[in-house]
Amino acid sequence: MKTFAQFRQQAAFLRESSGSTNIEKTLLKALTVLKLFNVPHFVCGGFAVQEHGYPRFTVDVDLIVPDVKFAIEKLSMNGFKQNPGSRMTVTDRETKVEVDLLPGGERVDPGPLTLPMPTHVSDKPQILGLERLISAKLSTYIGRGIDRSQDYADVVQLVKANRLTRNFGVDPKVRDEYHKIWDGLHQPDRTV
Repeated sequence: MKTFAQFRQQAAFLRESSGSTNIEKTLLKALTVLKLFNVPHFVCGGFAVQEHGYPRFTVDVDLIVPDVKFAIEKLSMNGFKQNPGSRMTVTDRETKVEVDLLPGGERVDPGPLTLPMPTHVSDKPQILGLERLISAKLSTYIGRGIDRSQDYADVVQLVKANRLTRNFGVDPKVRDEYHKIWDGLHQPDRTV
């Protein structure tokens, strides 16, 4: 079984080999700006999935912040531009990588959960914990179904990569969906 450090090394290699080092560059640039203005964050989305053991391609950065409007204002004054027609996305002027900003403590889809509220300010990535990441992805999948099939696929791969148990601590509101996935992966005729 791979160690967490090996997973992170594999994720970093995937970002390098796919030409997505700009994603990491954009992430660090955004976090520097957010720290300057005392904005806490969580990193979620594809980057967080990679950091939790499932290296997969991603094209953007997803951050949970307490106040999306404030974060966009500060990022827009410091190397990013707000995307036309979007209230929650900015683009790094240099790398052209998008940053999706999600509202902590709120829902962004009809799923059963609100996003966790970040409280720690740092210019280092504060990766959303595995329990919360899986819970958020399942909530989004439950709320939007096939439109969010990547979230479902991410959960399947995270369960496999981390060899999670059936009683892994996901939010009770998404536990039934987690159990369906886990049970499906552990049928007697399947090997994980």
